[in-house]
Amino acid sequence: MPTRALAVRSPFGAIAGLFRTPERVPVPTWRAELDRTAWRHHVLGSWVAALLNPLFAFNDHAVMPERWTEFLAVRLLVSATIVLLLLGRRRLPLSPASFVFVPFLLISLENAYMWSFMGPELFRLHALAYAVLFVGASMIVLWPLAWGLAMLGFTVAANVLFLRAHSALAPAEVMAHGGTLLAAVMVISTVMAHNRHRLAQREVRLREDLRARTAEAQEQRAVIEAAHRDLTDSIRYSQHIQQAVVPDTALLDRYTAGHFLLHRPKDIVSGDLPWCAHVDGRTVWSVADHTGHGVPGALMSILGCTLLHAVVVEQRVDRPAEILDRLREAVIRALQRPGRQGPLDGMDIGICVLDHRTGTVRFAGAMHPIYRVRDRELTEVAGDRMPVGLMPEAGQAFTDHVLDVRPGDMLYLCSDGLQDQFGGPADRKFGRKRLKELLADIAALPMQDQLRRVQGALALWQQDRPSVDDVLVLGVRV
Repeated sequence: MPTRALAVRSPFGAIAGLFRTPERVPVPTWRAELDRTAWRHHVLGSWVAALLNPLFAFNDHAVMPERWTEFLAVRLLVSATIVLLLLGRRRLPLSPASFVFVPFLLISLENAYMWSFMGPELFRLHALAYAVLFVGASMIVLWPLAWGLAMLGFTVAANVLFLRAHSALAPAEVMAHGGTLLAAVMVISTVMAHNRHRLAQREVRLREDLRARTAEAQEQRAVIEAAHRDLTDSIRYSQHIQQAVVPDTALLDRYTAGHFLLHRPKDIVSGDLPWCAHVDGRTVWSVADHTGHGVPGALMSILGCTLLHAVVVEQRVDRPAEILDRLREAVIRALQRPGRQGPLDGMDIGICVLDHRTGTVRFAGAMHPIYRVRDRELTEVAGDRMPVGLMPEAGQAFTDHVLDVRPGDMLYLCSDGLQDQFGGPADRKFGRKRLKELLADIAALPMQDQLRRVQGALALWQQDRPSVDDVLVLGVRV
Protein backbone atom coordinates (compact mmCIF):
# COMPACT_ATOMS: atom_id res chain seq x y z
CA MET A 1 0.00 0.00 0.00
CA PRO A 2 1.57 3.32 -1.00
CA THR A 3 2.35 5.77 1.75
CA ARG A 4 1.94 9.54 1.68
CA ALA A 5 4.44 11.81 3.35
CA LEU A 6 2.83 14.19 5.81
CA ALA A 7 4.14 17.75 5.97
CA VAL A 8 4.77 18.66 9.60
CA ARG A 9 4.91 22.39 10.23
CA SER A 10 7.11 23.61 13.02
CA PRO A 11 5.29 25.69 15.66
CA PHE A 12 8.08 28.26 15.31
CA GLY A 13 7.22 28.67 11.64
CA ALA A 14 3.91 30.30 12.51
CA ILE A 15 5.65 32.80 14.80
CA ALA A 16 8.34 33.51 12.25
CA GLY A 17 5.62 34.05 9.66
CA LEU A 18 4.42 37.04 11.63
CA PHE A 19 7.67 38.84 10.82
CA ARG A 20 7.95 37.67 7.23
CA THR A 21 7.23 40.38 4.68
CA PRO A 22 4.42 39.22 2.41
CA GLU A 23 4.84 39.16 -1.33
CA ARG A 24 3.89 42.38 -3.05
CA VAL A 25 0.24 42.06 -3.91
CA PRO A 26 -2.27 44.83 -4.49
CA VAL A 27 -3.23 46.27 -1.09
CA PRO A 28 -6.85 47.33 -0.58
CA THR A 29 -7.24 51.03 0.00
CA TRP A 30 -8.78 50.52 3.43
CA ARG A 31 -5.83 48.31 4.45
CA ALA A 32 -3.32 50.95 3.34
CA GLU A 33 -5.15 53.63 5.36
CA LEU A 34 -5.33 51.35 8.41
CA ASP A 35 -1.58 50.71 8.12
CA ARG A 36 -0.87 54.44 7.93
CA THR A 37 -2.93 55.00 11.07
CA ALA A 38 -1.16 52.10 12.84
CA TRP A 39 2.26 53.44 11.85
CA ARG A 40 1.46 56.84 13.36
CA HIS A 41 0.36 55.29 16.67
CA HIS A 42 3.18 52.76 16.82
CA VAL A 43 5.99 55.19 16.00
CA LEU A 44 4.73 57.77 18.48
CA GLY A 45 4.28 55.13 21.20
CA SER A 46 7.74 53.68 20.55
CA TRP A 47 9.42 57.08 20.83
CA VAL A 48 7.61 57.76 24.09
CA ALA A 49 8.65 54.36 25.45
CA ALA A 50 12.29 54.78 24.36
CA LEU A 51 12.60 58.20 25.96
CA LEU A 52 10.71 57.55 29.19
CA ASN A 53 12.11 54.08 29.91
CA PRO A 54 15.58 55.25 31.20
CA LEU A 55 13.90 57.77 33.52
CA PHE A 56 12.47 54.94 35.58
CA ALA A 57 16.05 54.15 36.66
CA PHE A 58 15.60 56.78 39.38
CA ASN A 59 12.76 54.67 40.76
CA ASP A 60 14.98 51.59 40.54
CA HIS A 61 17.68 53.42 42.58
CA ALA A 62 15.14 54.24 45.28
CA VAL A 63 13.70 50.74 45.70
CA MET A 64 16.62 48.44 44.76
CA PRO A 65 19.88 50.42 44.99
CA GLU A 66 21.96 47.25 44.95
CA ARG A 67 20.81 46.43 41.39
CA TRP A 68 20.39 49.99 40.15
CA THR A 69 23.36 49.97 37.76
CA GLU A 70 22.36 46.58 36.35
CA PHE A 71 18.75 47.72 35.78
CA LEU A 72 19.97 51.00 34.24
CA ALA A 73 22.14 49.07 31.79
CA VAL A 74 19.16 46.93 30.83
CA ARG A 75 16.93 49.99 30.37
CA LEU A 76 19.54 51.81 28.27
CA LEU A 77 20.05 48.72 26.12
CA VAL A 78 16.31 48.37 25.53
CA SER A 79 15.85 52.08 24.75
CA ALA A 80 18.87 52.12 22.43
CA THR A 81 17.50 49.10 20.55
CA ILE A 82 14.10 50.79 20.17
CA VAL A 83 15.72 54.02 18.92
CA LEU A 84 17.80 52.10 16.36
CA LEU A 85 14.66 50.31 15.22
CA LEU A 86 12.84 53.63 14.88
CA LEU A 87 15.65 55.20 12.86
CA GLY A 88 16.00 52.24 10.55
CA ARG A 89 12.36 51.32 10.17
CA ARG A 90 12.13 52.64 6.60
CA ARG A 91 14.94 50.30 5.51
CA LEU A 92 13.49 47.21 7.19
CA PRO A 93 10.74 45.09 5.63
CA LEU A 94 8.39 45.51 8.58
CA SER A 95 4.66 45.84 8.85
CA PRO A 96 3.19 48.18 11.50
CA ALA A 97 2.37 45.22 13.73
CA SER A 98 5.79 43.52 13.43
CA PHE A 99 7.50 46.86 14.04
CA VAL A 100 5.73 47.64 17.32
CA PHE A 101 5.99 44.04 18.47
CA VAL A 102 9.74 44.55 19.09
CA PRO A 103 9.56 47.55 21.51
CA PHE A 104 6.57 46.03 23.30
CA LEU A 105 8.36 42.69 23.72
CA LEU A 106 11.66 44.27 24.82
CA ILE A 107 9.99 46.36 27.54
CA SER A 108 7.93 43.36 28.64
CA LEU A 109 11.08 41.22 28.90
CA GLU A 110 12.81 44.04 30.77
CA ASN A 111 10.01 44.14 33.31
CA ALA A 112 9.96 40.35 33.65
CA TYR A 113 13.71 40.33 34.30
CA MET A 114 13.54 43.04 36.98
CA TRP A 115 10.41 41.56 38.53
CA SER A 116 12.20 38.26 39.15
CA PHE A 117 14.65 39.90 41.60
CA MET A 118 12.03 41.51 43.82
CA GLY A 119 10.75 40.42 47.20
CA PRO A 120 7.05 40.08 48.10
CA GLU A 121 6.36 43.79 48.78
CA LEU A 122 8.19 45.14 45.77
CA PHE A 123 6.84 42.25 43.74
CA ARG A 124 3.27 43.39 44.42
CA LEU A 125 4.05 47.03 43.59
CA HIS A 126 5.86 46.12 40.39
CA ALA A 127 2.96 43.89 39.35
CA LEU A 128 0.81 47.02 39.21
CA ALA A 129 3.43 48.82 37.09
CA TYR A 130 3.65 45.78 34.82
CA ALA A 131 -0.14 45.80 34.46
CA VAL A 132 -0.08 49.50 33.56
CA LEU A 133 2.35 48.64 30.75
CA PHE A 134 -0.16 46.28 29.16
CA VAL A 135 -3.10 48.62 29.66
CA GLY A 136 -1.18 51.52 28.09
CA ALA A 137 0.03 49.36 25.21
CA SER A 138 -3.53 48.19 24.48
CA MET A 139 -4.47 51.84 23.97
CA ILE A 140 -1.66 52.39 21.43
CA VAL A 141 -1.15 49.24 19.39
CA LEU A 142 -3.31 48.43 16.38
CA TRP A 143 -2.80 44.80 15.48
CA PRO A 144 -4.84 41.64 14.93
CA LEU A 145 -5.50 39.15 17.73
CA ALA A 146 -2.65 36.85 16.59
CA TRP A 147 -0.07 39.47 17.52
CA GLY A 148 -1.63 40.01 20.94
CA LEU A 149 -1.63 36.27 21.62
CA ALA A 150 2.01 36.03 20.52
CA MET A 151 2.94 38.85 22.88
CA LEU A 152 0.99 37.18 25.69
CA GLY A 153 2.78 33.88 25.07
CA PHE A 154 6.26 35.39 25.00
CA THR A 155 5.55 37.42 28.16
CA VAL A 156 4.30 34.40 30.12
CA ALA A 157 7.27 32.27 28.97
CA ALA A 158 9.77 35.00 29.88
CA ASN A 159 8.27 35.49 33.33
CA VAL A 160 8.30 31.76 34.04
CA LEU A 161 11.96 31.48 32.98
CA PHE A 162 13.17 34.55 34.89
CA LEU A 163 11.20 33.72 38.05
CA ARG A 164 12.61 30.19 38.10
CA ALA A 165 16.11 31.53 37.60
CA HIS A 166 16.12 34.41 40.09
CA SER A 167 13.11 34.43 42.42
CA ALA A 168 12.82 32.66 45.75
CA LEU A 169 9.02 32.96 45.66
CA ALA A 170 6.93 29.83 45.21
CA PRO A 171 4.37 29.78 42.39
CA ALA A 172 1.57 30.24 44.91
CA GLU A 173 3.31 33.29 46.35
CA VAL A 174 3.87 34.72 42.89
CA MET A 175 0.15 34.46 42.12
CA ALA A 176 -0.81 35.83 45.54
CA HIS A 177 1.48 38.87 45.28
CA GLY A 178 0.25 40.16 41.95
CA GLY A 179 0.65 37.30 39.50
CA THR A 180 -3.10 36.68 39.30
CA LEU A 181 -3.84 40.39 38.78
CA LEU A 182 -1.14 40.66 36.11
CA ALA A 183 -2.42 37.58 34.27
CA ALA A 184 -5.97 38.96 34.25
CA VAL A 185 -4.81 42.38 33.05
CA MET A 186 -2.72 40.80 30.29
CA VAL A 187 -5.69 38.81 28.99
CA ILE A 188 -8.06 41.78 29.23
CA SER A 189 -5.54 44.09 27.55
CA THR A 190 -5.07 41.58 24.73
CA VAL A 191 -8.83 41.47 24.18
CA MET A 192 -9.06 45.28 24.40
CA ALA A 193 -6.31 45.69 21.81
CA HIS A 194 -8.07 43.20 19.53
CA ASN A 195 -11.40 45.05 19.87
CA ARG A 196 -9.70 48.38 19.24
CA HIS A 197 -8.14 46.98 16.09
CA ARG A 198 -11.50 45.67 14.91
CA LEU A 199 -13.18 49.01 15.58
CA ALA A 200 -10.41 50.91 13.80
CA GLN A 201 -10.64 48.53 10.85
CA ARG A 202 -14.41 48.94 10.70
CA GLU A 203 -14.11 52.72 10.90
CA VAL A 204 -11.53 52.80 8.11
CA ARG A 205 -13.67 50.53 5.94
CA LEU A 206 -16.72 52.70 6.57
CA ARG A 207 -14.74 55.81 5.63
CA GLU A 208 -13.48 54.10 2.51
CA ASP A 209 -16.98 52.96 1.64
CA LEU A 210 -18.23 56.50 2.23
CA ARG A 211 -15.51 57.89 -0.03
CA ALA A 212 -16.36 55.34 -2.70
CA ARG A 213 -20.07 56.15 -2.46
CA THR A 214 -19.28 59.87 -2.50
CA ALA A 215 -17.11 59.45 -5.58
CA GLU A 216 -19.84 57.38 -7.22
CA ALA A 217 -22.43 60.00 -6.29
CA GLN A 218 -20.20 62.73 -7.72
CA GLU A 219 -19.78 60.76 -10.94
CA GLN A 220 -23.53 60.24 -11.15
CA ARG A 221 -24.06 63.92 -10.38
CA ALA A 222 -21.67 64.85 -13.19
CA VAL A 223 -23.58 62.57 -15.57
CA ILE A 224 -26.90 64.06 -14.43
CA GLU A 225 -25.56 67.61 -14.74
CA ALA A 226 -24.28 66.86 -18.24
CA ALA A 227 -27.65 65.38 -19.19
CA HIS A 228 -29.38 68.38 -17.61
CA ARG A 229 -27.18 70.77 -19.60
CA ASP A 230 -27.95 68.90 -22.81
CA LEU A 231 -31.65 68.90 -22.00
CA THR A 232 -31.59 72.59 -21.07
CA ASP A 233 -29.76 73.44 -24.29
CA SER A 234 -32.35 71.49 -26.23
CA ILE A 235 -35.19 73.28 -24.46
CA ARG A 236 -33.55 76.66 -25.08
CA TYR A 237 -33.34 75.81 -28.76
CA SER A 238 -37.00 74.78 -28.59
CA GLN A 239 -37.68 78.25 -27.20
CA HIS A 240 -36.26 79.78 -30.38
CA ILE A 241 -38.50 77.53 -32.46
CA GLN A 242 -41.53 78.47 -30.37
CA GLN A 243 -40.75 82.17 -30.65
CA ALA A 244 -40.39 81.81 -34.42
CA VAL A 245 -43.85 80.19 -34.68
CA VAL A 246 -45.65 82.75 -32.52
CA PRO A 247 -46.57 86.04 -34.28
CA ASP A 248 -45.00 89.25 -32.97
CA THR A 249 -47.60 91.18 -30.97
CA ALA A 250 -45.99 94.43 -32.17
CA LEU A 251 -48.51 94.07 -35.01
CA LEU A 252 -51.18 95.26 -32.56
CA ASP A 253 -49.53 98.66 -32.28
CA ARG A 254 -50.15 99.28 -35.99
CA TYR A 255 -53.90 98.55 -35.85
CA THR A 256 -54.88 99.59 -32.31
CA ALA A 257 -54.10 102.45 -29.94
CA GLY A 258 -51.38 100.38 -28.29
CA HIS A 259 -50.75 97.23 -26.29
CA PHE A 260 -48.56 95.71 -23.62
CA LEU A 261 -47.64 92.08 -23.06
CA LEU A 262 -46.43 90.39 -19.86
CA HIS A 263 -45.27 86.88 -20.68
CA ARG A 264 -43.30 85.03 -18.01
CA PRO A 265 -42.91 81.27 -18.57
CA LYS A 266 -42.69 79.05 -15.51
CA ASP A 267 -39.97 77.12 -17.34
CA ILE A 268 -37.87 78.08 -20.33
CA VAL A 269 -40.65 77.39 -22.81
CA SER A 270 -44.27 78.19 -22.15
CA GLY A 271 -47.71 76.70 -22.59
CA ASP A 272 -49.30 80.18 -22.44
CA LEU A 273 -48.93 82.07 -25.69
CA PRO A 274 -50.40 85.19 -27.31
CA TRP A 275 -51.41 85.16 -30.96
CA CYS A 276 -52.43 87.93 -33.35
CA ALA A 277 -53.09 88.55 -37.01
CA HIS A 278 -54.60 91.18 -39.34
CA VAL A 279 -56.81 89.74 -42.10
CA ASP A 280 -59.24 91.52 -44.45
CA GLY A 281 -59.54 94.69 -42.37
CA ARG A 282 -59.91 92.81 -39.10
CA THR A 283 -57.38 92.55 -36.26
CA VAL A 284 -57.51 89.32 -34.30
CA TRP A 285 -55.73 88.68 -31.01
CA SER A 286 -55.95 85.94 -28.44
CA VAL A 287 -54.45 84.56 -25.26
CA ALA A 288 -54.33 80.77 -24.98
CA ASP A 289 -53.47 78.63 -21.96
CA HIS A 290 -52.53 75.23 -23.36
CA THR A 291 -52.54 72.02 -21.35
CA GLY A 292 -49.44 71.83 -19.16
CA HIS A 293 -46.39 74.04 -19.08
CA GLY A 294 -42.77 73.53 -20.01
CA VAL A 295 -42.11 71.21 -22.95
CA PRO A 296 -45.61 69.58 -23.09
CA GLY A 297 -47.27 72.98 -22.98
CA ALA A 298 -44.87 74.30 -25.63
CA LEU A 299 -45.73 71.45 -27.99
CA MET A 300 -49.44 72.15 -27.50
CA SER A 301 -48.86 75.88 -28.01
CA ILE A 302 -47.09 75.29 -31.34
CA LEU A 303 -50.01 73.10 -32.41
CA GLY A 304 -52.44 75.82 -31.28
CA CYS A 305 -50.60 78.58 -33.17
CA THR A 306 -50.47 76.46 -36.31
CA LEU A 307 -54.18 75.66 -36.15
CA LEU A 308 -55.12 79.30 -35.39
CA HIS A 309 -53.20 80.41 -38.46
CA ALA A 310 -54.99 77.79 -40.55
CA VAL A 311 -58.47 78.82 -39.34
CA VAL A 312 -58.05 82.61 -39.27
CA VAL A 313 -55.52 83.38 -42.00
CA GLU A 314 -56.01 80.55 -44.46
CA GLN A 315 -59.73 79.81 -44.03
CA ARG A 316 -60.60 83.49 -43.41
CA VAL A 317 -62.98 82.75 -40.52
CA ASP A 318 -63.80 86.10 -38.87
CA ARG A 319 -66.32 85.32 -36.08
CA PRO A 320 -64.62 84.46 -32.75
CA ALA A 321 -67.12 81.72 -31.83
CA GLU A 322 -66.73 80.02 -35.21
CA ILE A 323 -62.96 80.31 -34.90
CA LEU A 324 -63.13 78.40 -31.60
CA ASP A 325 -65.53 75.81 -33.07
CA ARG A 326 -63.22 75.06 -35.96
CA LEU A 327 -60.17 75.21 -33.71
CA ARG A 328 -61.73 72.59 -31.45
CA GLU A 329 -62.47 70.30 -34.41
CA ALA A 330 -58.89 70.65 -35.63
CA VAL A 331 -57.42 69.97 -32.17
CA ILE A 332 -59.53 66.82 -31.76
CA ARG A 333 -58.49 65.58 -35.23
CA ALA A 334 -54.83 66.26 -34.44
CA LEU A 335 -54.82 64.48 -31.06
CA GLN A 336 -57.26 61.61 -31.56
CA ARG A 337 -56.23 58.32 -33.13
CA PRO A 338 -58.64 55.85 -34.79
CA GLY A 339 -59.83 53.16 -32.36
CA ARG A 340 -58.30 54.88 -29.33
CA GLN A 341 -59.53 57.44 -26.85
CA GLY A 342 -57.58 60.64 -27.41
CA PRO A 343 -56.00 62.56 -24.53
CA LEU A 344 -58.06 65.21 -22.76
CA ASP A 345 -55.65 67.90 -23.93
CA GLY A 346 -56.42 71.24 -25.47
CA MET A 347 -56.50 74.86 -24.44
CA ASP A 348 -58.37 77.57 -22.56
CA ILE A 349 -58.49 80.59 -24.84
CA GLY A 350 -59.99 84.04 -25.22
CA ILE A 351 -60.10 85.60 -28.68
CA CYS A 352 -61.10 89.08 -29.92
CA VAL A 353 -61.84 90.33 -33.43
CA LEU A 354 -61.75 94.10 -34.08
CA ASP A 355 -63.55 94.99 -37.31
CA HIS A 356 -62.05 98.29 -38.44
CA ARG A 357 -64.87 98.94 -40.97
CA THR A 358 -67.67 98.80 -38.37
CA GLY A 359 -65.64 99.64 -35.27
CA THR A 360 -67.07 96.61 -33.44
CA VAL A 361 -65.21 94.17 -31.21
CA ARG A 362 -66.41 90.59 -30.92
CA PHE A 363 -65.22 88.17 -28.25
CA ALA A 364 -65.52 84.45 -27.61
CA GLY A 365 -63.92 82.56 -24.79
CA ALA A 366 -63.22 78.98 -23.82
CA MET A 367 -62.87 79.08 -20.01
CA HIS A 368 -61.42 82.60 -20.38
CA PRO A 369 -63.14 85.95 -19.71
CA ILE A 370 -62.26 89.34 -21.10
CA TYR A 371 -62.00 92.47 -18.97
CA ARG A 372 -62.98 95.92 -20.28
CA VAL A 373 -61.99 98.98 -18.28
CA ARG A 374 -63.54 102.40 -18.93
CA ASP A 375 -63.12 105.34 -16.57
CA ARG A 376 -61.62 103.05 -13.89
CA GLU A 377 -64.70 100.79 -14.01
CA LEU A 378 -64.09 97.18 -14.93
CA THR A 379 -66.62 95.03 -16.77
CA GLU A 380 -66.10 91.28 -17.12
CA VAL A 381 -67.51 89.28 -20.04
CA ALA A 382 -67.30 85.57 -19.26
CA GLY A 383 -66.44 82.95 -21.84
CA ASP A 384 -68.09 79.57 -22.25
CA ARG A 385 -67.47 76.98 -19.53
CA MET A 386 -65.81 74.53 -21.89
CA PRO A 387 -62.27 74.31 -23.26
CA VAL A 388 -61.06 73.80 -26.80
CA GLY A 389 -60.39 70.08 -26.85
CA LEU A 390 -61.89 66.63 -26.46
CA MET A 391 -64.38 67.11 -23.66
CA PRO A 392 -67.99 65.97 -22.99
CA GLU A 393 -69.18 69.42 -24.12
CA ALA A 394 -67.37 69.12 -27.46
CA GLY A 395 -70.65 69.14 -29.42
CA GLN A 396 -71.83 72.54 -28.13
CA ALA A 397 -71.11 75.70 -30.10
CA PHE A 398 -69.18 78.59 -28.61
CA THR A 399 -70.88 81.95 -28.04
CA ASP A 400 -70.11 85.28 -29.70
CA HIS A 401 -70.20 88.44 -27.59
CA VAL A 402 -70.34 91.90 -29.15
CA LEU A 403 -68.52 94.22 -26.78
CA ASP A 404 -69.58 97.76 -26.01
CA VAL A 405 -66.33 99.61 -26.63
CA ARG A 406 -65.32 103.21 -27.13
CA PRO A 407 -62.01 104.74 -28.16
CA GLY A 408 -59.63 104.67 -25.18
CA ASP A 409 -61.14 101.57 -23.56
CA MET A 410 -58.70 98.92 -22.34
CA LEU A 411 -59.31 95.24 -23.09
CA TYR A 412 -57.43 92.60 -21.09
CA LEU A 413 -56.99 88.90 -21.80
CA CYS A 414 -55.17 86.88 -19.12
CA SER A 415 -54.21 83.30 -18.48
CA ASP A 416 -54.77 81.98 -14.95
CA GLY A 417 -51.05 82.09 -14.03
CA LEU A 418 -51.15 85.49 -12.32
CA GLN A 419 -54.32 84.94 -10.31
CA ASP A 420 -53.15 81.45 -9.21
CA GLN A 421 -49.71 82.60 -8.02
CA PHE A 422 -49.19 82.04 -4.30
CA GLY A 423 -47.71 84.80 -2.18
CA GLY A 424 -48.53 87.61 0.18
CA PRO A 425 -48.34 87.51 3.99
CA ALA A 426 -50.67 84.50 4.27
CA ASP A 427 -49.20 82.59 1.29
CA ARG A 428 -52.48 82.66 -0.63
CA LYS A 429 -53.36 82.98 -4.30
CA PHE A 430 -53.27 86.41 -5.92
CA GLY A 431 -56.90 85.83 -6.85
CA ARG A 432 -59.24 87.16 -9.51
CA LYS A 433 -60.59 89.97 -7.30
CA ARG A 434 -57.12 91.41 -6.72
CA LEU A 435 -56.39 91.03 -10.45
CA LYS A 436 -59.52 93.02 -11.37
CA GLU A 437 -58.63 95.77 -8.92
CA LEU A 438 -55.13 95.97 -10.37
CA LEU A 439 -56.38 96.22 -13.96
CA ALA A 440 -58.97 98.87 -13.10
CA ASP A 441 -56.30 100.89 -11.31
CA ILE A 442 -53.73 100.89 -14.15
CA ALA A 443 -55.98 101.14 -17.23
CA ALA A 444 -55.49 104.91 -17.68
CA LEU A 445 -51.68 104.66 -17.65
CA PRO A 446 -49.45 104.44 -20.73
CA MET A 447 -48.77 100.92 -21.93
CA GLN A 448 -45.21 100.59 -20.59
CA ASP A 449 -46.29 101.95 -17.21
CA GLN A 450 -49.10 99.38 -17.10
CA LEU A 451 -46.58 96.63 -17.85
CA ARG A 452 -44.29 97.80 -15.05
CA ARG A 453 -47.18 98.00 -12.59
CA VAL A 454 -48.30 94.44 -13.35
CA GLN A 455 -44.72 93.17 -13.10
CA GLY A 456 -44.21 95.00 -9.82
CA ALA A 457 -47.47 93.71 -8.34
CA LEU A 458 -46.53 90.14 -9.26
CA ALA A 459 -42.99 90.44 -7.86
CA LEU A 460 -44.22 92.07 -4.63
CA TRP A 461 -46.82 89.35 -4.15
CA GLN A 462 -44.64 86.38 -5.06
CA GLN A 463 -41.42 87.45 -3.29
CA ASP A 464 -39.09 84.42 -3.29
CA ARG A 465 -41.77 81.78 -3.74
CA PRO A 466 -41.59 79.51 -6.80
CA SER A 467 -43.79 80.16 -9.82
CA VAL A 468 -46.77 77.84 -10.02
CA ASP A 469 -47.64 78.41 -13.68
CA ASP A 470 -46.91 80.40 -16.81
CA VAL A 471 -48.06 84.02 -16.55
CA LEU A 472 -49.57 85.85 -19.55
CA VAL A 473 -51.38 89.21 -19.55
CA LEU A 474 -52.20 91.01 -22.81
CA GLY A 475 -53.67 94.51 -22.67
CA VAL A 476 -54.97 96.30 -25.82
CA ARG A 477 -56.26 99.85 -26.03
CA VAL A 478 -59.07 100.30 -28.56
